[in-house]
Amino acid sequence: MKKLLALLPLLLAVALAAGVVGKPAPNVVGKTLEGKPFDLAAYLGKKPIALHFWATNCPPCRLEAPYWAQAQRAYGEQLTIIGVDVQDITTLALDFVKEHGWTFPVVQDATASVAAAFRVTMKPTTVYISKDGTVIGFHPGPYMSAAAFENDLLHVINWRP
Repeated sequence: MKKLLALLPLLLAVALAAGVVGKPAPNVVGKTLEGKPFDLAAYLGKKPIALHFWATNCPPCRLEAPYWAQAQRAYGEQLTIIGVDVQDITTLALDFVKEHGWTFPVVQDATASVAAAFRVTMKPTTVYISKDGTVIGFHPGPYMSAAAFENDLLHVINWRP
């Protein structure tokens, strides 16, 4: 019974995600950590998107951070990576981004409204969006290996409707 209760948050996240997978991505507008305007619509129709939800106070997010820098270098021509910093202190988030060498845009989600629009209930979570703007994948929680992470990226890059 304890094992089932421990899995409850993950099962809830997957159940909630089922509501967005297969549907058009909600439009997200806001500001990046640097204060620049951000509109998700400007990225749609060009490349698939990995929308990565994270925060500096999330230990698994810290463990995954090198994967994202590596992915940007390896797949940046084929995939757009966008970070979403959820309910965080901007200066800490900027330090985190710099520390991990992230060069992709990071949206500030101070009120968790972006997370709510995508039904994200835990950090880290990654939402995958096809080139045409359809949500095609949802990975709640941390990746347990670089191989699993890369497998999801390649699936999104090679996805065809």
